[in-house]
Amino acid sequence: MSPPTERFKKLSLEGMPPITRLQSQRLPVEDSSSESETEPDFDFDEDGYMTSPSNLRYSLDLLDEETRDNVTRAVEVPPQFVLRGCQAGDQRCLFLITEPVEYTIRTGMEESGYGIPSCTCESGEHGESPCRHILWLFDQITSQILGVQRDPFTLSQHGSPTELGNPYDAISDFHLDMLADSLHCDVVGQSPDPNPRRVQETREILASLNEVPIDEYRPDLFDNPRKGKKVIKRGDLEQTIFRMLLRNDDFFQYFLSSMRADESPHKNRFRSLRHRTDAALAGLRAYAEDPSLQNVARPKDVEWCATHLASVTRQIHAVIHTTDRPLEARELRAAARAAVHALARVVDSDEDVGPSHLPKEKRNLFFRLVGSGDRNFALDVLASIPPQVLGPWIDELADIRDKVAERGAPESYTARLGSLVAHLRSRWAGPAAPAAGSKRTGQGQDRGAKRVK
Repeated sequence: MSPPTERFKKLSLEGMPPITRLQSQRLPVEDSSSESETEPDFDFDEDGYMTSPSNLRYSLDLLDEETRDNVTRAVEVPPQFVLRGCQAGDQRCLFLITEPVEYTIRTGMEESGYGIPSCTCESGEHGESPCRHILWLFDQITSQILGVQRDPFTLSQHGSPTELGNPYDAISDFHLDMLADSLHCDVVGQSPDPNPRRVQETREILASLNEVPIDEYRPDLFDNPRKGKKVIKRGDLEQTIFRMLLRNDDFFQYFLSSMRADESPHKNRFRSLRHRTDAALAGLRAYAEDPSLQNVARPKDVEWCATHLASVTRQIHAVIHTTDRPLEARELRAAARAAVHALARVVDSDEDVGPSHLPKEKRNLFFRLVGSGDRNFALDVLASIPPQVLGPWIDELADIRDKVAERGAPESYTARLGSLVAHLRSRWAGPAAPAAGSKRTGQGQDRGAKRVK
């Protein structure tokens, strides 16, 4: 039998898999009244001894003043270390410890001093822009605000595409809370209550893994979701995971990255765009209910909401037509679901919102996107989807056609929508299927109900 150290010779710390931020950060711990114990940090007890995470005590009496100060400063920040591996070498041992490093990227108006994005990393601080952090961040932002396009974007010398314009203005017009939702992060300082989109996506994730229709999955968790102080719920693994997904961004991102595209709302671009439709409409609804929101610099008014919904349908169309491979049936169903959902919500938004002195096009979402002129809203997307995929939405589209005609949309728009419905009726011979508003199809569940506890 080979000696215990023999296998270490075959190890290479450089060849170990990369650490994730999830692995290098501890999950939020519960307070002292919770069901699990708190993980301690370095600290000093009442006798002046240093206590460690291992619950050991150390005297610093033999240290000179400078060394003592250095030790004290070193343990002021709670450790977030992970021991990733060890290796035996020639008369030495190696241990690999990792910890997360955070960077801050600033972007602002020209007069703010941050018209050129900067990063707190070494390259960013020394003006060697764009650093990898800036490139990564503005790629993420561009993917949400502009989406894919057939032609390549033109990268500016500062790391953002020229098509985005001034990044600060683009983010402000989009609205930071909408962008944060799309990027799966929180806006610091906002409500301590769970983000509604995070709650919905968490429900979609867990329902998908349990093969249960989303609206039927654990109403006890989602009817009144709260983060709470406790993470561990003994005897209920699903609720424990639910709390972790709501409280910890790294765990949420790790969960998403581990799921298949058809299970993950993050990987399913069409589902994410459907969520954005709902978020934009929620913003408009809040604007309508609170007159004080009409006076802010960039209100979530009809123009703002219409811009988002037009962008949603444009991005759906772009994804369908710029893919390097034919979309699978499940992907086309998700595209159809998102487009029909956006169209249906717009058609049902035939009411005036905002100051009465504004022209109707700035007060009525339906009139702006459909009624005032033929802008081809959503129809180009629906025409791109094969009848065998779009068929289950025949009845809903017929209902939309009737409402559009009744509310006075342009004749050309109504005619094309009517032709689409007639074409579907003549081409689709599938079984009667639930429309997009039903629990199963409308929520992106194509599996049968199967409860796994």
